[in-house]
Amino acid sequence: MSESDHDELTRRTAQRLFGKPKRGEGAYALWRDFNPELAREFSRFYVGRLYARETISQKQRELCAVAALTVLNFQEELAIHAGAALNCGATPQEVPKSCSRWPPTGAHRAPWKGLRTLKRVLEERGQWKPAD
Repeated sequence: MSESDHDELTRRTAQRLFGKPKRGEGAYALWRDFNPELAREFSRFYVGRLYARETISQKQRELCAVAALTVLNFQEELAIHAGAALNCGATPQEVPKSCSRWPPTGAHRAPWKGLRTLKRVLEERGQWKPAD
């Protein structure tokens, strides 16, 4: 793959997962403030190589990320990947399911914090509907 093809794949994958970039926001913008070349290489590796793989679907990959970030109690990253899961076709019902399967193995507190973060993401997107 040519360098320009790789850059285009990185851009398309990032937009699919995280939406249209907002100038000056997000991890890429922060990396870029410190080191533009490093930001580009990180983005090309993570987004253009790892996230762009088709071994499993983007939806499956993002639901796995939601589960892992829930257990790790990384709330800011969880919000980003919950949005990415929804952008890739996960339903508002599937995202919290991937988070709530982990209490026995990951820690009992983290899933509840994760559910609060997921609720906030769904509310911000206008997709929050409490269970009956």
